Amino acid sequence: MRLAAIATLVSSAAHFAPAQAAYSLTKAYQGDTFFDDWEFYGHYDNLTNGDIDYVNRTDSSDLAYINSAGNAIIKMDNVSDVLYPNKRRSVRIESTNLYGIGSLWVWDFLHTPYGCSVWPAAWLVSPTWPQGGELDVCEGVNLQETNQYAVHTSAGCTVDNSTSANAEGTLLYGNCDANVNFNSGCTYRDPRTSSYGAGLAAAGGGVYAAQLSTDGVSMWFFPRAEVPADLASTDFSTVPTPDSWGTPAAYYPASSCTPADHFSPLKMVFTATACGDWAGQPAVLNQTGCPLANDQMTCYTQYVLNSTNFDTAYFEVASVRAYTDPDRSAESSPQTTQTSSSEATSPSASATPESGAARIGGGYVAGALAGVVAAGVMALASSTIV
Repeated sequence: MRLAAIATLVSSAAHFAPAQAAYSLTKAYQGDTFFDDWEFYGHYDNLTNGDIDYVNRTDSSDLAYINSAGNAIIKMDNVSDVLYPNKRRSVRIESTNLYGIGSLWVWDFLHTPYGCSVWPAAWLVSPTWPQGGELDVCEGVNLQETNQYAVHTSAGCTVDNSTSANAEGTLLYGNCDANVNFNSGCTYRDPRTSSYGAGLAAAGGGVYAAQLSTDGVSMWFFPRAEVPADLASTDFSTVPTPDSWGTPAAYYPASSCTPADHFSPLKMVFTATACGDWAGQPAVLNQTGCPLANDQMTCYTQYVLNSTNFDTAYFEVASVRAYTDPDRSAESSPQTTQTSSSEATSPSASATPESGAARIGGGYVAGALAGVVAAGVMALASSTIV
């Protein structure tokens, strides 16, 4: 009798319990309106010392446009003759919206940039870097064959070997603190050649996803033939369920990196620079398929001045989506002192483990910060948090 009563109570409670919330689409960037809600940097690359002039919106029509297939093209200039000591034109854009803890982002790529001297990235960053954090989802240099994922934060966010057992990628470095190890961040290397560059293009592209929730940070990559059904819908009517996607390529659990302590709302960013503090290092060029011809050559003189090096240096993007789930959200508590800005940051600065050489990026670049902090404050004030 008592057991029956208890069963009735449990059944009743389950019937009246509110349904668990799920991810809902916040913003979709696609088609003719893809570029409507992005800001163009419009300045030379004073962030990673790349040999690039980033165009503004009014001068971007040949580098940022919608192709005949309805996809967004974000490319580096592969037509113009660049004469020494001029820089090559390219694109850096940042979303006008910021997205907080409880967000899921999805990038559907047909092609990502690659080539000698080329350094692209699709990533997220707080205007209050490094306190507000950075997630690097798609990044590589030169003819690198696999993707690299990274997280950059204030002190106190780490990943260890036991955690990395829950990720498909290879853990390269486990301290996310931007102030140590030349700002290498917590980095993973994807083992699949389909995850980046020429291999990704040959596989028909693929889908990247990043989740920032109370549970931590997870990043996935799916080659075109393996994209989950809930991400493959072109009308975005299907609710994404990341808990069903299996082991992520990179994983940063809340147990060693509490999101509320290290992340404030983030902007999405696309960048494509040339040479600079990572891609232009002679040791890195050698390791990523682009050796210098002789000791007198530099990354700039050998590669940037030659437009044919940039024929494959473009993103082709079917869509970028942002979702939110209130059950995975939290208020951010990092310091918000404006010590830097999204305009004063760059993709991850990851040590090159094969050589021990490191690059400086992901945030501060000597001499670059002072001139852009004011612009960063203005950008933060004009951004929309969702």
